[in-house]
Amino acid sequence: MRPVKVPPMLQTMVQAGFSAIEGREFSTLDVCPLCGGDIAGYDRKRRKFVTLIEGGSERDISVHVRRFHCIRCGAVVPARAPFYPGTRIGSPVVDLCVVLSRSLTPGRTAANLRALGIAIDRGTVRNLKERDFGEIPTTEMFGTVLPQSVVSLSLVAFRNL
Repeated sequence: MRPVKVPPMLQTMVQAGFSAIEGREFSTLDVCPLCGGDIAGYDRKRRKFVTLIEGGSERDISVHVRRFHCIRCGAVVPARAPFYPGTRIGSPVVDLCVVLSRSLTPGRTAANLRALGIAIDRGTVRNLKERDFGEIPTTEMFGTVLPQSVVSLSLVAFRNL
């Protein structure tokens, strides 16, 4: 397979966007999503958001998600965070996988993600492609269709510089 070439500006934009979220805490939740009852703080969990490839080595980008205990039903529920239910990586990363896999094979999608500096294997791409995450808004940049969630993260990163 020939190496994938992506515009350097696109790679920088994607890497900066995902790096900007490192260490952020998500702690917003008003009531229990299961029963509507009052909630109390429980703990804080570290979750992997994405694995970036930088200089030939891999680096995990993690966020902290606060969890709450429902006083009425006793459930432990997480705060609102950028993760789809049943996934182990952040929703912008999932969006990028799904959008790219609409026009590419899982292997080619994984190669494109690797060229962007994101470590995801083709099996994960295949599994995500088969799931329904609803409509994913997209935009075209640098000749590539990108999910707006990735573009938004990148804009936040460049604003913080």
